Amino acid sequence: MITRSLRPYLLSALLSLPVGTLQANELPALGNSASGYVSLQQEHELGRLWLRQLRAQATVIDDPLATQFLEDLMYRLIPHSEVQISDFEFVIVDRRELNAFAVPGGIIGIHFGIFLHTRDEDELSGVLAHELAHLSQRHFARQLEQADRQGPLAIASLLASILLMAAGSPDAGFAGLIGTQAASIQSQLAYSRDWEREADRLGMKTLAAAGLDPYAMPSMFQRMLQASRFNERPPEFLLTHPVTESRIADAADRAQQYPQQPRLSGYEFRILQNLSQVRYQLRGDQQQTHFSETLKRHPRSSTEHAAALYTLARLQLEQQPARALETLQQIPSPWRDHSATVALRAQALQATGQADAALKAINEALPFSPTDYNLLMTRARLLDSQNKAAEAVLAWRRLTELRPGEPAIWQALGSAAAANQQSALAYRANAEALFYRGQHAQALQQMGQAVRQAADSGDFQQEAALKQRQQVMANTPSRF
Repeated sequence: MITRSLRPYLLSALLSLPVGTLQANELPALGNSASGYVSLQQEHELGRLWLRQLRAQATVIDDPLATQFLEDLMYRLIPHSEVQISDFEFVIVDRRELNAFAVPGGIIGIHFGIFLHTRDEDELSGVLAHELAHLSQRHFARQLEQADRQGPLAIASLLASILLMAAGSPDAGFAGLIGTQAASIQSQLAYSRDWEREADRLGMKTLAAAGLDPYAMPSMFQRMLQASRFNERPPEFLLTHPVTESRIADAADRAQQYPQQPRLSGYEFRILQNLSQVRYQLRGDQQQTHFSETLKRHPRSSTEHAAALYTLARLQLEQQPARALETLQQIPSPWRDHSATVALRAQALQATGQADAALKAINEALPFSPTDYNLLMTRARLLDSQNKAAEAVLAWRRLTELRPGEPAIWQALGSAAAANQQSALAYRANAEALFYRGQHAQALQQMGQAVRQAADSGDFQQEAALKQRQQVMANTPSRF
């Protein structure tokens, strides 16, 4: 086993090497079993490095409503899974393809386009429960162990391939890294049949225990298989998780061991489905017409009707904020008081010059949902818009405490701190944003500026804290 004192040096040396230079005989001897080969702490460190690299290479969705929905969905599943970790981070990639991924260390992600392909929350949960099962069974560590025994595929190559797959570059992931080893990489990325069956079994158990419909897993697999038949390229997810008729039949047989549950298609899910259509399927001149027609097809008491009204208001917000307010007023209870609706109404009030009413709407909702990401982000942005820099700094700082690894929040804090003439904090916040986006050298530059600003102002306590954080950043591996 690698001692804690040697681990950072090993990771730095291993992950800073160009992929092509890592030969089989250069792999570190990490042990002989999956649990000893890569520890949970190493998986955590590798996972965070992987996430920073993903953000450096792919466009991510920073929408707090989408992020919170994914988190809530996952935290419904996680307590019923067998994962041995509790520290998770979630990311949504701005790609239209059907894909979901779980990276060792607790990194869970989806392509935003997955909402185009799932009919309800249960189907989406079925995909994610399957990915959680891969994590819980340490299949990644077991792949690395096999890769070490079989030869040329190095750890960095495998992680970099998974990164390119998640970022939406499957051809590069399979073929662009080390040329002649493309087939070996694809073989290693694709889980074995036994591991897929194991993930299906445990994923379905998790799905049922969470009160979701176990039949959603085979139905989602069936939809994936159909999608692959009518497209030149199968969905991204199927490239590493092959689905066959026999596997779908096995999943359907297994689902019969559990009671069938009514499917969930909540307000947030329908909104995100709509926004995915706006982003990937509908031209600008089609969007409002499409959702106006949706209103006619669904009764006023339905979730679909309420979600279509929300989507229309969101489309109207930038150019027609007064009309957006009118549209939001048409949303019936209980959806009118949903935090998503409240946050959008506050933005529309701000856009129509009703700044006090906008803040009041958010402040009245927060006591009922004090950690609601969408409400907290909306409040901080409202304070920015109203040039209340000191209050905005406090709001953004609270969000960095709740979500310390989120670069968009750090970037916003940097802007607010600069407006409030808090130079050291502004530089530090900019450094954190760059760091979590995988821009390591620029982050260290900004942190150096923060240290100098603190020293020049005579704030020695802040200077010491910044130096400590600077050292942590400098000692953190920056790339594969």
